Amino acid sequence: MFKNIFLASYPKSGNTWMRAIIANLYNFDKEFNLKTLKSIPLLSIKKNFDEFENKIYSDNNILHFDWVSQNIIECQKILNNKSNHLNIFKTHSVRHKKFTNETVNAGFIYIVRDPRDIVVSFKNFSGKKFDEIINELLFQKKLMINTNGAMELLSTWDLHVQSWLNYNTVPRLIIKYEDLKSNTKEIVLNIKKFLNKIHKLNINLSDNQIDKIIQNTNFNNLKKLENQNDFDEASNHSKFFRSGNSNQWKDVLSKTQLQLIENNLQTLMKYFNYI
Repeated sequence: MFKNIFLASYPKSGNTWMRAIIANLYNFDKEFNLKTLKSIPLLSIKKNFDEFENKIYSDNNILHFDWVSQNIIECQKILNNKSNHLNIFKTHSVRHKKFTNETVNAGFIYIVRDPRDIVVSFKNFSGKKFDEIINELLFQKKLMINTNGAMELLSTWDLHVQSWLNYNTVPRLIIKYEDLKSNTKEIVLNIKKFLNKIHKLNINLSDNQIDKIIQNTNFNNLKKLENQNDFDEASNHSKFFRSGNSNQWKDVLSKTQLQLIENNLQTLMKYFNYI
């Protein structure tokens, strides 16, 4: 049985960009487009629980979070056993105790981004006001998100990041979004090495092929592909690949908003050299 790998992050931290890179690593012999990203789907979606009986639903025919939590490790066992290849799943879930463990999970890649830039990106994507997003990111420990018919517990930014940092019983690769932008090739090579190591895969691409992957998945090309063919993960408020820049917060967040974020998140922000 292959064990799965998670690609985890708080929303708007570069998870989809990373999916594009990894999907292209695995499918380099095929033409790259945004549909390639479907090879790394969400775990917590309704259809992944089709084989389960006695499902419990909350409002709007969405699987109840408590029921999903009780069954999600068994769900991973089933998906792992059904697959004749490695499963890589995207998740925005905080890593609570029932979410996954080493019996089904081979390792994970976690992407962390400056929370001040997450606020800006989330604002444009969701249409919410800055203060509402900041309140969720800092204080809403029970914050949930709907993931195609199931629920994931998102929680606050610091609890989310810390929960994955504390998961040390499997191999992991922690990547800063900002490093992915500034040292793309080095990070891509680290990802290739990590994936080859934990599953003894043989992603053996030349230097020119790695450069091609970087070209395929750079932000400008992803924006171009979305403009040409749309992207089903865009919102009603914004294209999905909007800016991707770092330090956007400097131009739009007030001094009061910045102080609130930095005072409440200072331990982890210092850990990652954001302040």
